[in-house]
Amino acid sequence: MNCLVPAVLGVGLVFVGGGAQAQPLDARSDPEAIADLRVASGDNQIIEAWFIAPTQRYTHFVQGSDYEAAGLRVLTRAGDIVTARLGEESVFEDRLPRLADLDGDGADEIVVVLTSVHAGASLAVYALGGDRLALRARTAFIGTPRRWLNPAGIADFDGDGRLEIAAVLMPHLAKRLALFRLEDGELAMVGSMQDVSNHRNGSVHTEMSALADIDGDGVTDLIVPDGSRAAIRVISFADGADQGTEIARYALPGPADGAFALTGGPGQWRLGVGLEDGGRIDIDLRGGGGVY
Repeated sequence: MNCLVPAVLGVGLVFVGGGAQAQPLDARSDPEAIADLRVASGDNQIIEAWFIAPTQRYTHFVQGSDYEAAGLRVLTRAGDIVTARLGEESVFEDRLPRLADLDGDGADEIVVVLTSVHAGASLAVYALGGDRLALRARTAFIGTPRRWLNPAGIADFDGDGRLEIAAVLMPHLAKRLALFRLEDGELAMVGSMQDVSNHRNGSVHTEMSALADIDGDGVTDLIVPDGSRAAIRVISFADGADQGTEIARYALPGPADGAFALTGGPGQWRLGVGLEDGGRIDIDLRGGGGVY
């Protein structure tokens, strides 16, 4: 039986519940799943994570659909379904949960965009504990409604053996890239860079970023549009730098607006980029700054 337990977490009333369901359930058979369903798959204790319970209580609609999610649901390796439901003061302004073992304990955390209807977006980390999903850490809310952030990837960006979360803060306004690391139960900002945007306001395309070791130094680089989305930047935070370094730039024939597709491998990386006019371009990332 699925019992619900309320907990006040500073973002409205949250109901968390768990336990095995009477009938098997996964994301694709979930009647509560959001229409724009994107499922995160994991290899640790969580097999799948997805958003549920579309709501119109927050009318920002920055991602092109007339709803946001009011719940988060996971399928565990034990076969249980565990659900977190937000109260009226907040939404998940997101489409794809991100699974990553941020603290190295062998269990995945869930990285999401958690938004206050009064104070805008934050980057948040949920964790599974028994039959409950609980908010483990979050950044401060931006401070104003209808202000958003868009995650860009999770990797060891500085080469210290720990994972960081890259996110673009206000990709339509401030256009600031920030790196966050889970430390002592908090999300600490450990790096930043200006002039980055990974989203067009109102677009359904939220995945304009890619991760790869482009320069062959053994550290993952971040591939993301510049603030105008008219060029692709390859950014490195190697050697623990708190300010990113642009190691390559590729001009585009028009603004980017589409999910990135990275193919190839070391020394042979290529990037497919969707454009705002509906076209698509293929970039040879070995080119040192030119479009192939």
